[in-house]
Amino acid sequence: MPNSRAIAIFTDLDGTLLDHDTYGWDAARPALDRVKQLAIPLIAVSSKTLAELEHINQQSMLFDGLIGENGGVISLNGEIEQAGPSSETIDAARNQIRDAVSVPVGSFRTVEPEIIASETGLPLDDAIRAGQRHCSDPLIWQPSKQDVTTARAIAEKWSLKLVKGGRFHTLCGPSTKGEAMKRILQWLALSQTGKNETSLPKRFTTIALGDSPNDIPMLAEADFAIQIPTKHGARTSPLLDHANLRIAPAPGPAGWNAAINDLLDQLTNTNKNSEVLHG
Repeated sequence: MPNSRAIAIFTDLDGTLLDHDTYGWDAARPALDRVKQLAIPLIAVSSKTLAELEHINQQSMLFDGLIGENGGVISLNGEIEQAGPSSETIDAARNQIRDAVSVPVGSFRTVEPEIIASETGLPLDDAIRAGQRHCSDPLIWQPSKQDVTTARAIAEKWSLKLVKGGRFHTLCGPSTKGEAMKRILQWLALSQTGKNETSLPKRFTTIALGDSPNDIPMLAEADFAIQIPTKHGARTSPLLDHANLRIAPAPGPAGWNAAINDLLDQLTNTNKNSEVLHG
């Protein structure tokens, strides 16, 4: 069994740790408290901006590291690294898509915060942070299948991707949540080896949780993948073929809580009712 401090957890937010409708995580509090007590690094992995993630973390103090814009930017221990494309490239590709498809195309980088708030249900201040994007841009549109095909072809010409998440098609770079996860693991390993330069980097047992197709690269990289069911949908089939894939028993934070507690019961010599935690 791995020591709890040799485990790292990577989690999507919207629809996974955060409720699809309320953005709350109260139902996951028991498992979150347990993760904190066990000193397990918890990394937020999201299409959200770094501004959004930093604000959430200032309010909640949940996360040890942040991966934003679908892997385009990462933050750990005050260090920030951007692997995503330039905003100029994103804007040029989006404008070309807008001219080529049959429906109006808005985006988080181009509309007023009030529209973002209306589309997402976010409060206005949160919508402002959601618009502070650097290397990705969720499209606000009602596309046909042909529109999506056309947009994806244009994105590829700019060396970009059009990734379907839980709510939006997001125009972004080739970086993925999985690649950013590997980079964070390198940083975590080096930060925990201490000052002894001859120490080997720590090998983490990784857990990843997600609910939508853009989480697949992250789930595929993890030793244990947990798929959170969608709250308003009929998806019951696995998102990917994975030897250690589990489907949580409920959507959102309730499913997150149950799945993490169940897995930690197996991976550590603690349980969710323990008063004494053993390292």
